[in-house]
Amino acid sequence: MQQKQLSLVGLGIVSLLYSAAGSAYESSDISINGFGSIVAGQTLDKDEAIYGYDDNLSFQKESRFALQVAAPVGEKFSATAQIMARGEDDFDPQFEWAYVSYQASENFIVMAGRQRFNLYKYSDYVDVGYAYHWIRPPQGVYSIPFNSGNGLGFLYSRSLDDMDIHVSYKMLAEEISDYVPSGTSGVQPARFNANLSHILNFDITRDSLNFGLNFGLVPELSYDASELVALEAALAGSLTAQEVEDIMKEVRIDNEEVQFFGAYLGYDVGDWFILSEYTQYEFADPNAFSDQTSLYLSAGIRVDEFTFHASYGEDENKPSSNIDQSVPVPALASLVKSAITAQQEDSKTYSVGARWEAEGGVALKIDFTSFDDDHDDSSDADVISVGIDFVY
Repeated sequence: MQQKQLSLVGLGIVSLLYSAAGSAYESSDISINGFGSIVAGQTLDKDEAIYGYDDNLSFQKESRFALQVAAPVGEKFSATAQIMARGEDDFDPQFEWAYVSYQASENFIVMAGRQRFNLYKYSDYVDVGYAYHWIRPPQGVYSIPFNSGNGLGFLYSRSLDDMDIHVSYKMLAEEISDYVPSGTSGVQPARFNANLSHILNFDITRDSLNFGLNFGLVPELSYDASELVALEAALAGSLTAQEVEDIMKEVRIDNEEVQFFGAYLGYDVGDWFILSEYTQYEFADPNAFSDQTSLYLSAGIRVDEFTFHASYGEDENKPSSNIDQSVPVPALASLVKSAITAQQEDSKTYSVGARWEAEGGVALKIDFTSFDDDHDDSSDADVISVGIDFVY
């Protein structure tokens, strides 16, 4: 019921924004556009599962529709709202963007409200499948299962001769009631909270070259996993209160500081392109989440309306804690180890695909991806996906 109410409120706000802006401005001043993807996929073996797919063909997991409205609210202010309906959420519309921006000068913009976490090259349009050659960006690098947060943003843009420079700084927070960490399976959704985070981005484009750096600091991150509550109760049955506390200090995910670094480099001359991206997450103190390092290299050629591409990725998730080695009871040590290694991964991903520009604003894609995890062979999988991406 709450989700349906939110959906109705969201659609109502967009309608109100349209009518209110229309009363003061010509309709040509109001920008209404949207995008979407219809994606079908399945794994090639009945024992495999990846990206939400198994050996049963599904059209729902990665399909999505979005509507975005932007309108002036005064001489220097404007309002933007984007509503997304995702197949994985039964197409219940949710706000992705909802912010007011202020054009302080020709080069400087201030934004307040719900906006993107800029952690990757494609952060601003990660949901716009039409904007890139894959069906989905490499999931090791693009590992956070949420894209937006609430707070303030500052954007500075400038062109110098043949060089475009963009610098942004955002202070964003996010709370999710049903969060499931990436790289886990069989985990119950739980409350996740990231306090006001600091995100700094640099992006430089010169002719065919694009380079960017991203920095992030989350001072306090919490995750109320029910599995960790159950683990603490199990430890309390055999260990002293002090022993339990010493162990859980390195397992609980409670006000943890995490630092992020990302970099990307691309070269695109039209007929061919190459792109690489690297990300790293590191926790200041041990907990049940893993430190993560990911990278990918992607290259492709364009022949008329067709793009043929191949990508390679490496992902390594290392437990940030080894407290299981200090647990005196072997059976309990095994439980603790399971908790702190839930995200552990040492994988390689290979993918090939093609894109056909059917007509302006519509692209058809096919993609084959093979995932191989040296840490856990049971998670190995091959998946084939086809899709249509469109913008309007």
